Amino acid sequence: MAAPRQRRKPEEPPSDIARRRLERRQAGGRRSDARWAEILAGAGKVFTRLGYGQSTLEDVATEVGIRRATLYYYVGTKEELLVGLLHDPIETMRTRLEEVAAQPVPAPERLASALREYVRTMTELPELFIFMGENVHQVMSGPEADHIRENADRYGRVLAQVIRSGAEAGEFRTDIDPSVAVLGIIGMFNWMHRWYNPNGDRSLSDFGEVFIEMALSSLSPR
Repeated sequence: MAAPRQRRKPEEPPSDIARRRLERRQAGGRRSDARWAEILAGAGKVFTRLGYGQSTLEDVATEVGIRRATLYYYVGTKEELLVGLLHDPIETMRTRLEEVAAQPVPAPERLASALREYVRTMTELPELFIFMGENVHQVMSGPEADHIRENADRYGRVLAQVIRSGAEAGEFRTDIDPSVAVLGIIGMFNWMHRWYNPNGDRSLSDFGEVFIEMALSSLSPR
């Protein structure tokens, strides 16, 4: 009787090619790779043009100008591309807010500065429009996706604390829950992706200044 085959451990890649693919897909090893950066840029264009739900990995491969097999060497699912695309922009937005929130100035100034940074980040990192446009946080999973969600949650908490500190100092109204105020303000800014026209007469910054004035006016003590 032949000796029973030794079962492969579930976590062991079935081949040398699969092992190399798995290593390549580790986030720490991909971020410094020029091809990975090119793939992310192509994914951003495809997701923006077609929408995340309608896009496929084949669309991304075509955009980048590589074979689908080459793309699979770097990424296994469309979700991985989405997570890779949004990880750094969401963290950048959160860190910029925390820097502004720590400034020793009145709360209205901090809130205005924070919202200007929000608009500036959206202008510099248009990948954020994908995050805002399709509730994509609901389809993401894994450690990096958890990190994205945590950064987004921390952003809301920090902004709420700015408003709360303003209410305590008499600079903002006290009859509005800061957390609810944040939902309204961020919802107003996030909705820009629906109707903003890059070729229009007004820039994102123009709209941002109007929205900032609206936010400050609504929170001003009566």
